[in-house]
Amino acid sequence: MEPFTRNPPSHVYDPKELSEAFLLSLGCEPSGSNAQALVEEIAERMRPFIARQKDSATQKPSRNRDKGKPRRIKETGIILAGLMRHGIRGKWQRVHEGPSRWFWHKSRDLPLGHAAFWKKAHALRALNLLEYVQGKGWKNSWGDWQGEEARLRPSEELLRLAESYGCSRETAASDWLLVTPAPVPEEAEPVLIKPFFAGETLPLPSAPAGFVSFMTRLSEAIAEHTFAGCASPVLQKVFTGSLALHGRIYAQGGDSYQVMPKDYRRLITIDGEAVQEVDISASFLSIALARSGYPLPEGDPYALPGLDMEKHRQAVKQWFVITFGSGKLCNKWPPKRGHVAQSNIKAAEIKQAAQERYPFLSQLQGIVPADVMAVVPESEKSKAVGQYLMCLEAQIMTKAIDDIIRDGGIALPMHDALIVPASWSERARKAIEQASKARLGQALRVSIQ
Repeated sequence: MEPFTRNPPSHVYDPKELSEAFLLSLGCEPSGSNAQALVEEIAERMRPFIARQKDSATQKPSRNRDKGKPRRIKETGIILAGLMRHGIRGKWQRVHEGPSRWFWHKSRDLPLGHAAFWKKAHALRALNLLEYVQGKGWKNSWGDWQGEEARLRPSEELLRLAESYGCSRETAASDWLLVTPAPVPEEAEPVLIKPFFAGETLPLPSAPAGFVSFMTRLSEAIAEHTFAGCASPVLQKVFTGSLALHGRIYAQGGDSYQVMPKDYRRLITIDGEAVQEVDISASFLSIALARSGYPLPEGDPYALPGLDMEKHRQAVKQWFVITFGSGKLCNKWPPKRGHVAQSNIKAAEIKQAAQERYPFLSQLQGIVPADVMAVVPESEKSKAVGQYLMCLEAQIMTKAIDDIIRDGGIALPMHDALIVPASWSERARKAIEQASKARLGQALRVSIQ
């Protein structure tokens, strides 16, 4: 059962969107005159909802001195900055309601406590500036207990008010800076192998010493550098059921670089130097072509015959994401399809054009080696296509990162991309090309963002 789902529902929101909420950051602050002016207005509006109405000793109305104004403005700014970070794009964020839950543990050294946060959050709700869904106790798909995390996001009224102050989606990264990332507990195993199904007790392979050794080298290299604009990276390599499936590296913590919007990642620095992203172009499609024995095509791999690519390229890209993820040719858009909804093209049209250009798509499961497919449960075999492509991509990136580290540099994995100091971008591009040629027999196209 999806979290936040009842029959009938207790709210009007999409349960899937609620379950995918980002962890709320309390390490952000308003930056610039526009954001600060917005915060000050909202802090003033909140005052009647949080100020003491009577002196506790005399029970007489207290004098209107507003001694707590600076603190109220500061804490309101922290809350709004955290909400706006993802909420400016309509995304939900999650935070525990109970003071004893891990979010509020003193080891996280948050800039405001549970009581101060929720007092102001309830004031924002009273002002119709905050959308809220009560926290629930639920388990994720792996059986991990998630606790009672409420879901919060800015209301449309708050977004309109922010816009009137010049605080928009385009200016969000500069309006709401990540100043003090929450520390990440370094407790995660460097390599995790999850079962195919939550609660499954079948024997799993052990993490090979080579993977553990690589993750140790990467962690030691990270410790030698200083990061600003994100939490100091704590990384974990994750497989699913087999060492040939999944294998991506994930950054832990709610203020990690991997969960940031792209415009926030551009503000990250390593040892004071700006960063660049170096990524594989059309990663899964390119790897699938190489795996199927086809050369990379000239020009845009997503260009399909008979389609207006200027108009439909994003829809085509999304079609390939869905197809590889499910291991089946997408014939109909799923109900929630984001920007594809505005593309005005049917999935079946893209399917026909994709098959015409790439005949191998009709035999997708043939991409996965027989010995790998043999250990996959029947119900998961189609999904193994995407998981196997993901693992090949991860192997390429692991080799590239290892080469960069051995040369004295540092690279942070972004699945199909690496984040590196700008001065290392060209060397990172060559490292990915060399790693892909060694693994696939041909170099993939790599771009620098």
